[in-house]
Amino acid sequence: MVVAGVQFGWALQLSLLTPYIQVLPCVRIWSDKCSSKYGRRRPFILAGSLMISVAVTIIGFSADIGYLLGDADEDHRNFKGT
Repeated sequence: MVVAGVQFGWALQLSLLTPYIQVLPCVRIWSDKCSSKYGRRRPFILAGSLMISVAVTIIGFSADIGYLLGDADEDHRNFKGT
């Protein structure tokens, strides 16, 4: 069970944190030029948190999504979703 937690942690780090290093400078430039009525940073914080929520949900259901997209039955032990 501990191994699954470690794999989940590595998946989060590699899929969610690494792109920030590459994308963050562009987002900073865009947010500095933003003139939204909600402020310069809030729209980007909201969009980023929504994207992270979707990504974490997809990672959590990745085995089920793979099964639904056509993984072979021998590669998938049982369906875990609802």
